[in-house]
Amino acid sequence: MLTKQEQARNNAYGWYIAVLSALIGCFLSAGFPQFSMAIGYLSEEMQISQDILLIGDTVKTIAVVIAMMVSGFCYRKLGAKKTIALGLLLSAIPQSVFPYNHSVEMFFVLKFIQGFTSIIFPVFLLLIMDWVKDSQIGIATAVFNGIFYGGGGIGSTFAGFVINKWGWVASFHAITIMLVILHVLWIITVKEKPHNSAEAEANAKRSEEIKKPVSILDLLKMPITYCLILGFIPTTFAVQAISVDLPLFGAYLGYGELQNGSLGTAVTIGMVAACLISGKCSDYFAQKSKHSVNGRIGVLMAGCIITAVSVAVLLFSSSGSFSVLYAAVLLFSFGGSWGLGVFYSILPDIFNEDTLTIATGFIGGFGDMMMPIAPLIVGVMFGIKGLWMFGWGTCGVLALIGAIACLILMRIVRSAPRERESSFKF
Repeated sequence: MLTKQEQARNNAYGWYIAVLSALIGCFLSAGFPQFSMAIGYLSEEMQISQDILLIGDTVKTIAVVIAMMVSGFCYRKLGAKKTIALGLLLSAIPQSVFPYNHSVEMFFVLKFIQGFTSIIFPVFLLLIMDWVKDSQIGIATAVFNGIFYGGGGIGSTFAGFVINKWGWVASFHAITIMLVILHVLWIITVKEKPHNSAEAEANAKRSEEIKKPVSILDLLKMPITYCLILGFIPTTFAVQAISVDLPLFGAYLGYGELQNGSLGTAVTIGMVAACLISGKCSDYFAQKSKHSVNGRIGVLMAGCIITAVSVAVLLFSSSGSFSVLYAAVLLFSFGGSWGLGVFYSILPDIFNEDTLTIATGFIGGFGDMMMPIAPLIVGVMFGIKGLWMFGWGTCGVLALIGAIACLILMRIVRSAPRERESSFKF
């Protein structure tokens, strides 16, 4: 039994892991808008149309989804530090090569390789949830996700500054340097939490009861899996759309790189604020609800509703002044990012420890399945043709579907029989 001082020390260390991991994620996410802002220069250098290069982010995000789905198995096989080291290689090497590559085929290969960096995402979450005390898991994962995905906004500001000062090639290398520094610091200073003999015995007993490790096929047989995926899709779609396509939307409205950078700042502010508030709400309503998990699911559903409303505001603001657009982008980012502060705090309340490792990567990855489609629909299919209303409107439709999925999920939890599958906790 740990003393209060030891528990406080572990919790503080968990917060250190959360912040450091989030900074790595921040610069990984920054690569999406940085690429969008440099795409004109890269298109001219490679003598390839921007339409073709834009598909690169869709290819990258397909790899992100695949990597997320298998990340739990990778973590079990390699452990935390080796997985993070692999993630560094997968991200830094392609990022350094992009400015000098002139082959279309190699461009798409590099984008696909870079997407596999997401195998590190569940590692971050699992270690945070392992070290941080239960009553702060919601806010800790919210801070992590807020800073992680906030890189979409920071990337626009960061890339805009670097491009204007040192040129577009330097924008690729600047992100690479930051990734190397942060990954190395993580590998040196972060460790997995040692479990005492009682916990080890309990885990062994639970594994014996389950008899075999949970598989992806097992998860696919659970209705609760599909509800979680549909509840998370509105968030991943909206966040990816605004991170990748906002610079294109700003250019369509006639704004330059510095103004687009300012809009990127609005995205970051909205994301971080949404994650902090929703994470705190998640912890609060989990403690107040009869079923703690339903308290968190209710907060997730609120995010879907906010997203639907914010899409309508964004659509009506594009014809106004820059300050009006800035406020609309801020609100849309806030609504679209709300789920980032809630979703991953739901999973530990549903799945036991043996299932959580696989479920976090698989369900998170499956929930991200709309991420490759978001830039394709919002930017390529509609945005380039000037049909931004249909592109952003897709985010609103998915938000309504997500709210319905959350209602069904809460009903499943309330009606669950007393003897439940060994994979569940609630």
